[in-house]
Amino acid sequence: MIHLGRIGWGILLAIATTFVLYDTPFGQGQSGRESREPPPFTSTMNNPYRIVENWPELGDIKPGAAIGIIPDGEGGTWLHHRSEPPIIKFNAEGKIVKSFGDGMFVQAHGFCMDHDGNLWAGDSGPFGDDPDKVGRGSQFFKFTQDGELLLTLGKAGVGAAGPDTFLGPTSCAVDPNGDIMIADGHFPRPSSAQQDGDRLVKFSKDGKFLGEWGQQGSGPGEFKGPHTIAFDSRGRLFVGDRSNNRVQILDTEMNVVDDWRHFGRPSGLWILEDDTLLVADSESSYYGFRPHELGPAMLDPGERPARNAGWQNGIRIGSAKDGSISFYIYGTRPEGLAADELGNVFAGLTIGCDASPSGGCLQKWVKK
Repeated sequence: MIHLGRIGWGILLAIATTFVLYDTPFGQGQSGRESREPPPFTSTMNNPYRIVENWPELGDIKPGAAIGIIPDGEGGTWLHHRSEPPIIKFNAEGKIVKSFGDGMFVQAHGFCMDHDGNLWAGDSGPFGDDPDKVGRGSQFFKFTQDGELLLTLGKAGVGAAGPDTFLGPTSCAVDPNGDIMIADGHFPRPSSAQQDGDRLVKFSKDGKFLGEWGQQGSGPGEFKGPHTIAFDSRGRLFVGDRSNNRVQILDTEMNVVDDWRHFGRPSGLWILEDDTLLVADSESSYYGFRPHELGPAMLDPGERPARNAGWQNGIRIGSAKDGSISFYIYGTRPEGLAADELGNVFAGLTIGCDASPSGGCLQKWVKK
């Protein structure tokens, strides 16, 4: 196989993708988007998936931003979303079979299952200064599948990079030994929180602090808003370093071994048993920066730059082994992402939920 490298794959993807106008896609529009949004598009890349309409069935539950998704291996999934109840299990038919966690979360962020079947659910805390949320957030909780709280990590409302505190956790993944790796450093943050210190931090399954890696920056092993993590079959850690528009790959000793930029601006990562790599891009070509993210020199909305300009959002599906890309699901912009060995892809929207054929923020994609 020819090794194209980072630049080569970017050129290949650019050549393979063509854009044409079509009716307003779901996940874009219908949500107060700015007029500078890039035109909708289709792609010449292969998309073998279709969305399942009106799945799942939320009943009286208000749809909330769907951040954490864990498939059950039978066509259903666990969901950690920004609504009440925050943790829900749906069966393959999309019906609710379990729910819990009411009132515990400020901003759902981070969700994984350990080797014992326990659920780890994160709370990144408020994204800005909110007097109603002072003293809450920046924590991780460990639950049984029946909703029993087993363990709490972090200190409520304390945004700091310490052995027992978090800046703003975003994602978690379980390593082959059963330890829990957590990505820490959501942007934006309250002004009272530490504004640097972005990192990866590891805990034992019993909550013992085992170490931390990285700092804020754009160099190898540095992060700016690490947003999603996943382990491959070799125990390598893939880090969606979102605000740096890249996926960094770390070996089992936490050394950087590669830096991929051709999967877009990663908000969600998932790796299957055969090392199929799925990357959700919810922000490429998005102009919706908030003023406090820009600084005083760029507060005019007409001067706002696009995030990862020139790229389009969607789900890119390829290989964690060689970085190749095989499929591209366009017309959706999820942050949450998961897949199962049955061929289902689960995507979680944070905006545009009202326009999604799924009937809410959680989407289920199946092979056509």
